[in-house]
Amino acid sequence: MILYDHAEIAAESSGDLFDATEIDEILTLRTLALTDSEKRQARATDPRAAELMDRLDDLPPEMLERMHGAIRYLRPVGGPAPTRPAGDAVPTWATPPALPAAEPSAEITDRRCVPWWDPGADSSVSPETDHVIVAGVRIARGSRVLMRPGARRADAQDLFLVGREATVQAVLHDVDGEVHLAVSPDNDPAAELQRNHGRFLYFSPDEIEPIEPAGSIGAPGHIGPGARSSWSEEETR
Repeated sequence: MILYDHAEIAAESSGDLFDATEIDEILTLRTLALTDSEKRQARATDPRAAELMDRLDDLPPEMLERMHGAIRYLRPVGGPAPTRPAGDAVPTWATPPALPAAEPSAEITDRRCVPWWDPGADSSVSPETDHVIVAGVRIARGSRVLMRPGARRADAQDLFLVGREATVQAVLHDVDGEVHLAVSPDNDPAAELQRNHGRFLYFSPDEIEPIEPAGSIGAPGHIGPGARSSWSEEETR
């Protein structure tokens, strides 16, 4: 869970349940689901637990509803404002613009129209054989790298990945033309399970460091024992 700088407790919170960083609604509903016997055992634990149980048992319905969510701000939406005719007539709204076509024409993109979500339909990309050059090293499926999550990423869990070795499983191109490397951390007990489900970690080329020396062309195709050649376009961002 990542909080904004200078985070504050939401006004909708009726009080902390553990350390004031929890999701109130989830823990409140879970606590209210306890049996009477479980609640008595909790109250007997210590005064703070007893106070928490009493507070949640007596929580008014409107307080529970407030925990479900809140809109802090609204941003204006483009387009003409609605017009209100004279009298009690129903408001009329400007006709919305037509939605763009699902697939842009070849005349616009200068590319053959293919379903972007289906890599098998686009022969211009091949996640299992494509490569990218990083620091003079050819990085492709089977290359071993060091993970170096950069400043662009906002996931605190990346701190545990810095400097760890990983194996590249696929080189992916997104619809914006960016390149992403799908990797599996080495020495991860769940790596084989994740590979079998096509679940990987994704990094930009500047967020990995080749283990092979500069000038190496690598040895694509070998991804270790028990590995499958599956990958998930759904995971690509």
